[in-house]
Amino acid sequence: MRIALFGHFMYELAVGLRENSDNDVQLFLDSTTLPTCLLDEPLLHDPTFVKAAPWITYREIFHPKNAEITEHLAGFDVAIVTDLGPIFAASAGIGFVFIPGGTDLTLTPFPVRSRSTRLRGRGDIFAGVVAARMRHGIRAATSIWAPAFRPFRLAVERLGCSLGGCLPQAIDTKLFSPDVGSLPRNNRSESITIFHPARMAFTPDPVLIEIGACKYNDILLKGFAKAVDLGVDARLRLVEREGAADQDLGKQLLSDLKVSDRVEWFSTGTPTQFTWREMADLYRSSDVSTDEFGGWFGLAALEGVSCGKPVINYLEADVMESEYPDGHPFLQTSDGDQVCEVICMLTDPESRTTIGDASREWVLAHHDRSVVARKCESMLAALGLM
Repeated sequence: MRIALFGHFMYELAVGLRENSDNDVQLFLDSTTLPTCLLDEPLLHDPTFVKAAPWITYREIFHPKNAEITEHLAGFDVAIVTDLGPIFAASAGIGFVFIPGGTDLTLTPFPVRSRSTRLRGRGDIFAGVVAARMRHGIRAATSIWAPAFRPFRLAVERLGCSLGGCLPQAIDTKLFSPDVGSLPRNNRSESITIFHPARMAFTPDPVLIEIGACKYNDILLKGFAKAVDLGVDARLRLVEREGAADQDLGKQLLSDLKVSDRVEWFSTGTPTQFTWREMADLYRSSDVSTDEFGGWFGLAALEGVSCGKPVINYLEADVMESEYPDGHPFLQTSDGDQVCEVICMLTDPESRTTIGDASREWVLAHHDRSVVARKCESMLAALGLM
């Protein structure tokens, strides 16, 4: 079976699918937008597996049927795409599945709604063209695989489409794994180090809330401050991210809460972000990890639990029950008081260990890239694409 995958978000799934010798797998990555996290992946330099090139230009967007990437995709039996992939997969004339990463479904197809997120002028014209191409491409997909969190539900309803199931996000559970060689110093004490890798975005802008880009980090900061005020020996680790909308507001809030001295900001010192290996070290050297508080979860939540850490976030309960009927390990908090309560509970080293071990077992069962790849094959077969 010849399977093409397009987009950075597809890397781990492609690796998992490649493990099956019956699959001829090719991953297409746009070289002009290659994220830092992939740069130290050895397979990135395997030409039999990865083809990286500047696939997406103005010319390709305006004339997708004549695009080089379209020609490549046409030579495969099926495609699995993310980002702007639907534009070219639809033009290739093959069956394909769209797995959205976020704004490629919630924002890009809607140029009027996305006006506040870009500079005005000629960018509006190009955004309109991209949106039109994406709407056509998404509607042409054989299926759209995504969890039914509110931002995705709203987007497919506006497009007149429906979600066709959910393929769990694949991660490398060998890279993101507990440190079996030595335990962090705090693991044996009641002091606690909390890692929050998400960018700061908590201003309640209606558009950002609707597309799931508001992360409500202020809930964590306020809960952390409450715990410190109660006497908890806690430290918070945050990541500086270029372009993070509310990073300065977050620093001011921490100052107002009088906990800035208990916060450490991590940065590469350059516009590039951390690689996956660097991030794994940050998870492992912390006691607890946190994700978003807006109702859905991202890669950071999975990386944290894969490293055997308790993860604090807030999720839509009915969606999680539907996708994971046997339960999930994420510790649910919807306001600062609940965050404080969970932090206080996690000062107990035995609680951290018990929850962390259960979290690791859960991610191995549901999100290990080999497990996800086998489920992907079954889902493709059910659609008649494999």
